[in-house]
Amino acid sequence: MVRKPFHFTASGYVAHEGRVLLVQHSELRKWLPPGGHMLTDGAGRFIESPEEAAKREIGEETGFDVEVHASRYPPLDPTHEALAVPESMHIHRIDEEHDHFGFDYFCVLKGVRPGVKPEEKYRWFSEEELEAYPPKALPPIGDDVRAMALKAIKTLHNRI
Repeated sequence: MVRKPFHFTASGYVAHEGRVLLVQHSELRKWLPPGGHMLTDGAGRFIESPEEAAKREIGEETGFDVEVHASRYPPLDPTHEALAVPESMHIHRIDEEHDHFGFDYFCVLKGVRPGVKPEEKYRWFSEEELEAYPPKALPPIGDDVRAMALKAIKTLHNRI
């Protein structure tokens, strides 16, 4: 099987006080966790880990600083860095030219960045709001996003 080229992306389901943060994606016109592309040096070499990308993207999109909650495999060598294990990884179709290889993390809110005025394109959803959100409402919440958002709330409830 020959695959299309990948762009690597990272997202975070941010939980706080029994709610999860979702943003309205301007192009896709649906609720998604904040996230985006991993940075490269211009020559196609990545200059941040998926965890770093998720934290940076969440900050850029919302103004919130977060902490990733994930297990880490112990490094085989003391000179190696242990990476956060994503809650999920997936490949999703973007267009005829490329796909996205996505890393999703569960995160908790640490604070708001000074001087940042968050946009109005995000919303904190409770479990009840996610479960009651109408299937045909606009902007929509995909079943995959709803399931991960609910899991993030339940998983992080006792860690916050």
